[in-house]
Amino acid sequence: MYIGQAGIRKNGEGVLFRVVEHLKDEFYFTEAVMFTTSDNSWGPTEISYLENKFTNLAIRTGRYTVKNGNEPNPGNVTEEKEAELEVYIEQFKLMLGILGYKIFVPLVKTPEPVEEDREDRELMLTLTRKITRSHKVIEACCKQTDEGFVVLAGSQIEETDADSIPDTIKKLRARCRQNNEIKDGVLTKNYLFKSPSYAASFILGMTTNGKTDWKTADGVSLKTREERTYK
Repeated sequence: MYIGQAGIRKNGEGVLFRVVEHLKDEFYFTEAVMFTTSDNSWGPTEISYLENKFTNLAIRTGRYTVKNGNEPNPGNVTEEKEAELEVYIEQFKLMLGILGYKIFVPLVKTPEPVEEDREDRELMLTLTRKITRSHKVIEACCKQTDEGFVVLAGSQIEETDADSIPDTIKKLRARCRQNNEIKDGVLTKNYLFKSPSYAASFILGMTTNGKTDWKTADGVSLKTREERTYK
């Protein structure tokens, strides 16, 4: 994803013209969302502030690769103007979510105190496995969320690929190493997978059954837990 800004130019062109310009660049995109004011009340300082905030929010969330080459200048807004712009930021985040874009939605929730009578919907799981081909013991953690299985940053990743590894997983692992998202055998960012087996295969570098690999804190496998739930 790319986050940018545009003001009215001397030729009268503005945001839409800037989007069309990107079509001539190497940067490829399929969808664009534009936020504008009805009265052009924001100047370069306000727009730069918003661009900086949105870019940093997207980077921290970590759902997408942010293509911005440099960190945008935050500008020099007053405290009063900053408070006003923060309200707009929350509104924009809400609107993006309604439109189905989870650009600023964290993959996992920020840990909060859990009441004793309320079950946490995000299930923490661990995986421990000794790899025969490398003789290493791999340990990883993930959270099962409403969206799938999020392998957490800090998890160990087996660096060698087995012959049986799915091609999609092999390419993802290679891309992560190239982007330093796997560094010295450790994952440096959260990664979302739709199935427990793909999450486990990504970690172990081979085809595997994630429902037996992933276990709860008390050592119960996902497979056993699901069987107990549906009995």
